[in-house]
Amino acid sequence: MKREMIPSFAELERHKEMVPEINPAAVIAMLSIKDASERIQESILDVLQQDYHLSEGKFCTLIVLHQHGEAGLQPSVLAEKVGVTRATISSSLQRMERDGLVTVKPAETDGRGKVVQLTKQGADFMAEILPPHYLRVTKLMKKLTEAEQKELIGLLKKLSA
Repeated sequence: MKREMIPSFAELERHKEMVPEINPAAVIAMLSIKDASERIQESILDVLQQDYHLSEGKFCTLIVLHQHGEAGLQPSVLAEKVGVTRATISSSLQRMERDGLVTVKPAETDGRGKVVQLTKQGADFMAEILPPHYLRVTKLMKKLTEAEQKELIGLLKKLSA
């Protein structure tokens, strides 16, 4: 469903009469970034959900664990990297452990701590889904030249700093 929530320049110019500091281009640019991000994310997540039964949270968790290889991560660090609460990561890890994708073991250095790692099944699953995922993202980004992609990366880093 297409949403139309980005105001026109004319509408923002009317608001500028009340608040002169408003920059219509800045507002429209930010709302356009948000809209594009949501559309891209929806198209990617739809495939992950339909083809692999992956929620965004589960996918992000698997990506982070995949990036850390055999070393694994403490659940609290994993929660921070994924951007969820410890309680959320805990329940998610229980389901993923039940599905055979991860193991949660006592930490070797701290008897009270735990370390989360991908199982062989989890690593194999990531090896199966990541290439087509990266291919979908690559196709989506072909609308921009490589130079435009690099410029976009720089602009987004600048914006989020």
